[in-house]
Amino acid sequence: MSPQTQSPAEAQGPAPEEEVVLTVSDLRIVLDPSGIDIDDDVSFAIRKGEVLGLVGESASGKTTAATSLLAHQRRGAKIAGGRIDISGTEVLGASPAALRRIRGGLISYVPQDASAALNPALRIGTQLAEILEAHGFGSSAEREARLVEMMAEVLLPTDKRFLRRYPHQLSGGQQQRVAIAMAFACRPRVIVLDEPTTALDVTTQAHVLETIRSLTRAYGVSALYVTHDLAVVANLADRIAVMYAGRLVEIGPREALFAGAWHPYTRKLLAAIPDISGERALRGIPGW
Repeated sequence: MSPQTQSPAEAQGPAPEEEVVLTVSDLRIVLDPSGIDIDDDVSFAIRKGEVLGLVGESASGKTTAATSLLAHQRRGAKIAGGRIDISGTEVLGASPAALRRIRGGLISYVPQDASAALNPALRIGTQLAEILEAHGFGSSAEREARLVEMMAEVLLPTDKRFLRRYPHQLSGGQQQRVAIAMAFACRPRVIVLDEPTTALDVTTQAHVLETIRSLTRAYGVSALYVTHDLAVVANLADRIAVMYAGRLVEIGPREALFAGAWHPYTRKLLAAIPDISGERALRGIPGW
C-alpha cells in the first residue's frame, strides 16, 4: 500500500490544525422498504476551501451519497444511519424549518443538468433574486447589489437586459453558470457539484471548472465534486475519494492517488483515462 493514499478506514481526514467544515460519519442509505444497501459505511471530511472529488462509475452510489448531504434522497431510497455535520450543525436531525435554512444557507447544490433545474417560466434575474429573498439576505438594495456581484463572479453579463432573459435564451454554459451563481448566492459553507460539466463541450467545461476553482478558493467554500471522470478532477480536486459498489474504497491527495493508487478499482479507473496515442487497451475489473 502506498504511504500516501489510504483506505477509508485508515484515513484520518484533514490535519487537526485545519478547519474541518463538513464531516460525514458512517452514512448508510438503503432501498425502502427492502433495506438493501445502496451506500454503506461512508465516512469522509472536507476542510475549509478544499475540493474533494468523489469518483466512481454510474450506479456506484456517489450521487446518492452526495445528495444525502442536503438530507435529501430520491423516491425509493432512505437514509438509514450516520451523521452529517456542517460547522457544528447536524443535518440529518434537523427539523423541516431548519432544513430550509440549511439548504442554500449552509450547503448548496449544483445539478448535472442546469436546463432541467432552472424554471423555464421565470426570468433569470427573478430566479436569482428569489434565492436571496428566501434566505433573508439583506435589504432590497443589498440584494440588488449582490445580484450584480453574483453575475460578475461567474463571468456573466450584469446588465438588466441579460437578467430578463429566460433559461432557453441562454447557452448550456451560461445556464450552468447561472446554476453556480445560485449555489454561491448566500455564501454557503459547503457546495455539492453533481457532474456539472457533463453536458458541456471541452472548452466550456474548462471555463466552468476554472470558475468553480476560483470561487471556492476566494471564499473558502468546501466543495464535493461528483464525477465519473478522473480527468475532470485531475486539476481541480485537492483530494480524491473513490467509490465502488456503494463504499469508499480509497481516499487521498490528488497527486498521491495518480502516482500510486493501491486499490485495484482505482488503478482500473486511472487506466481508463483516454490515451491520445490510442496504444492502451481498456480492461475490465471483476465484481467482488
